[in-house]
Amino acid sequence: MTEPRTFTLDDLFALNHVSDVAISPDGSQGAYVVGKSYTEDEHKLFASNIWVADTTGSAAPRQFTWGPHADSFPRWSPDGTMLAVLSDREKADTQQLYLMPTHGGEAHALTDTKGGVQSFKWSPDGKHIAFLAPDADTDEEEQRKRDHDDAHHVDHDYKFARLWVVELDGEPRPITPSRYQVRSYAWLGNDAWAITTSPTPNADDFVQSWPVLRIREGEEPEQIWQGRHAAHTLASSFDGSALAWMHAGASADGWVEEIWTLLPDGQPQRLIDDFDGHVFALHWLPGNDALVLAAMSHTRSVVARVPLGTRTPETVLTGHTLLDQPGEAVSVSLSRDGQRYACLIEDGTHPVEVWVGTFGSAPQQRTNHNPHLADIALGASETVRWQAPDGLEIEGILIYPSSYQPGQRYPLVLHLHGGPNWYWLQRFMAGWHDWGQLLAARGYAVLLPNPRGSADRGTAFSGSNQRAWGIGDLQDVLAGVDHVITLGVADPQRLGVGGWSYGGFFTSWVTGHSDRFKAAIVGAGVVNLVSQQAADVFSWLPTAQMLATPWEDPEIYHRCSPITYVGNVSTPTLVLHGAADQRVRLGQGLEWYHALRYRQVPAELVIYPREEHPINERQHQRDLLMRVCDWFDRWL
Repeated sequence: MTEPRTFTLDDLFALNHVSDVAISPDGSQGAYVVGKSYTEDEHKLFASNIWVADTTGSAAPRQFTWGPHADSFPRWSPDGTMLAVLSDREKADTQQLYLMPTHGGEAHALTDTKGGVQSFKWSPDGKHIAFLAPDADTDEEEQRKRDHDDAHHVDHDYKFARLWVVELDGEPRPITPSRYQVRSYAWLGNDAWAITTSPTPNADDFVQSWPVLRIREGEEPEQIWQGRHAAHTLASSFDGSALAWMHAGASADGWVEEIWTLLPDGQPQRLIDDFDGHVFALHWLPGNDALVLAAMSHTRSVVARVPLGTRTPETVLTGHTLLDQPGEAVSVSLSRDGQRYACLIEDGTHPVEVWVGTFGSAPQQRTNHNPHLADIALGASETVRWQAPDGLEIEGILIYPSSYQPGQRYPLVLHLHGGPNWYWLQRFMAGWHDWGQLLAARGYAVLLPNPRGSADRGTAFSGSNQRAWGIGDLQDVLAGVDHVITLGVADPQRLGVGGWSYGGFFTSWVTGHSDRFKAAIVGAGVVNLVSQQAADVFSWLPTAQMLATPWEDPEIYHRCSPITYVGNVSTPTLVLHGAADQRVRLGQGLEWYHALRYRQVPAELVIYPREEHPINERQHQRDLLMRVCDWFDRWL
């Protein structure tokens, strides 16, 4: 029998990434996306195609679209005879809305908007499609840019995302005016919509209150509901008569993650005021008497049915990890009768694939888009739990070296997540941001903790580290390292630490408060909370985290900034940063690097041109992963 081989960078970049599944109305097929997780050449969008799988497993999945394009977002018409998709086949990196017969045939373009289409939804009767598209530059503005007469007047001349509608044989027309940003939308019947809005398209606006509005073509919007925070993730029932949405946010008054519903001729009702986890998707069941929620809970996923009568979640699927996708993409999709579902499942040693099932029975895998992993030794992973010094139970993921032998100790990398209100899950960790399997192949154990402040255990846990960045959660992660040492897995003399975004902040904090770690990687890390106010979400720290501005409470910003403690750092540190990062500006990485160099701490800085907060270009991703592995190899 052939020995399994070691997972390599080439294997990682050969991975096919499955996403955004949509089950057909009759439940017989699932359309989904297969693509890459990196960009190439000058492209800004990942290359991808649409595939279709038979939910019974009687036929092999078939490729539905072809070519080096970015085809995505497949959605069935209500009668199942057509698929609408987004594609940039006419102009690279500008996706338009296309219609395709499900039995085969040429794609028909429904839109030709300058700025492209971001997402869309079918009307209940299947005669119209509503879509979201950003306003584009006028001809005059384009000419000014060509002439380099393009001064940017900050907070002026916004380009809003607007709601449009198109008939299948007609011309698109705008529904919302160009005076606010449409953040989320849903059909209300066949001639009206619910939308949530913000006053500007700025990323920072998510800290504001976003109202829910009812709008009809040619009429002024009517407010349905407004809460203290942002309303988002609008979901209407199959017939468009019922509406649900999420209301979430944080402030000095506490954390909120609520689910609200609105039935015909009724008043908005709060269905859930908290959940033991983080809800990311809402779906109505036929009859409009219950919702299905998809949520992350602890280190796994939960799908729950919530009857409107009892308002008590009933678990219908657990023990798996569903892909959590941003925006309007879905990870679980229901047939029109509510009996069958398709979802996207992964675990520590298997990347995302399409699974199908009926509630009450175990799901069945229907795709296998990464057969090259079959002969590769991967690092086993498990959920581990330990107690913080104050007695609070903390969870995390432990990935073992792929060559693990019981009784042998290995170097350990403490991999810290972003956020801070984010979480690690039992996922397939192989990507520019997820180093686990690549490090496991190099002989490392990897601990991925979810300390206090993580978003996988309800609002109280999420809010438990406000005004205490690095203070409350430091002891949680150090206790986790001690736990893995106690298990006999980690070598206490060979410890490394690293992370991206808040994980970069936390890494710089850890090395300023502990000399246990022999190597550190600070990726796009915040190190100075005062200068972080230059970020694209400058209101977030004062409203949701520190609960005061730097000029109102300078002491808390000073106390929670890693740069305050850089005089204590002796850990060799690799700093990685995108040159065009607006979320955590490059200046943050430069501050840390120059301070370490001044103190003669071994440090290196690598800047990735054109990259924003995520690193998207293939060659940059490859360079980053090689540097991560080489840095830990060098010092551990």
